[in-house]
Formats: sequence, structure tokens, C-alpha cells
Amino acid sequence: RLAMGRKRKQDSSAIEAAGSHFIGKKSSKKRLKKAGRDDGRSQGGMDEKKSRMSVINDEWQTTKRSWDDIAHFFSGYKTKTIWMPFYYDGLCAKHVRSLGFKKVIHKKQDFFQKAADTTFMKSIDLIWDNPPYTGAQLKERVLRTLVKSGIPFVMLLPSSILHSKLLQDIAELSKVQVIIPRRVYVCKTGKTPVPFKYLVWLCYRTRLPKDLVFVEDDGGETREVV
Repeated sequence: RLAMGRKRKQDSSAIEAAGSHFIGKKSSKKRLKKAGRDDGRSQGGMDEKKSRMSVINDEWQTTKRSWDDIAHFFSGYKTKTIWMPFYYDGLCAKHVRSLGFKKVIHKKQDFFQKAADTTFMKSIDLIWDNPPYTGAQLKERVLRTLVKSGIPFVMLLPSSILHSKLLQDIAELSKVQVIIPRRVYVCKTGKTPVPFKYLVWLCYRTRLPKDLVFVEDDGGETREVV
């Protein structure tokens, strides 16, 4: 029983650890209060009261090995401009640059303000990141903003996004593709990476060869299904 309890706890943390939360406001506030956090701010620094993306309280970094597992799918963007809008400690951009993507923008800036900057957005070829947010309202606002931008994007999200009515309502499903990693490794700054499951890379307008791809971690076999 103890072993099963630990596994359930780790699995249920998978969604939260990646910084992407698809839970209601009441549930969100209870969890944040229990964890000793300000109930107005998510783990990703999203201030629900102000309905804006903050950048000072993100808690998790997606490690280099997880970027490396899928980097080859986006090799066509190595000479193009990539925007990573959700800032933690800056190391995610360093990881992506080390994989050959040289034009990476990753700064402490308000996501919604930058997304509304038409001049800036015209310079972006791909939006690629692990978005942190809590609450249905902000989740919807972030995803609507990404879809409305018309720019290809790749976001690390809980697999539950694939079942959501929201995705069906706001996106053209013919442009949705999914990369399913066996595990995604995340960590806190300076700490040991931790593997999590039940996460997917939601790809939109990326024109991958296949719509559904399963990827083993650490350079394992890649299976393209559809």
C-alpha cells in the first residue's frame, strides 16, 4: 500500500511539476494554500487577480535531455527565431541553444504584452516552451492567444488537454499534432532532475510528417503512428 501511495503521489504531481495546471479555481487555491504559496499566484507565476503572466515565481525547469528528445523534429527552425516566453532560471534557452537553435528569445517579460506587440510577433517563427499557469480562465486565455497569433507553437502540457472541449473550440483540429514522450525530466535550479509522465508536447501549425508520435527518452526509438 505504501508503494502504491507513493506512485500515485508522484503520478498526480506530473501535471503540476511541468508547470502546467488544468484544475479549477477552488481546487487550485486549496493546493496552493496547502503548499504554502500565495493563492493568487500559480507555480508558474500567473497572477489570476490581474489576469496576466508574471515571471518571478516559476518553480520548474525542463531539463536538456527532454528538449534533446524532440529537437530533431524542429531542426528546420535552427536558423529561425524561436520565442520561449515562460521564464524560470534562463537555463531552458541555454539548453535549446546548445542543441543548435541559435536565435532564441527568452527573457523576463509579460507574455500577453509581448503577444500583443505585432512588430515583435512578426519576427517570431516558432513559440516553444513549457507554460506555467493555474485556473481555467487563464489557461483559456494563454491558449487562445497562442492560437490567435497564427505562429506555430509547441507547448508541454498535461495529456488531459487532448480530451478538453477548449482545444476543440479554439483550434483547427487539422492543424493539431502531438508528440508523446515516455517521460519528461524537470528539476528545480541546482537540484536532481525528476522524471514525470502524462505530459505531451502539443504542436500546432508545425507541419510535422506525422500527427501522432511516441518518443522514448534518452535517444530511444521514435514511433510515428498517424
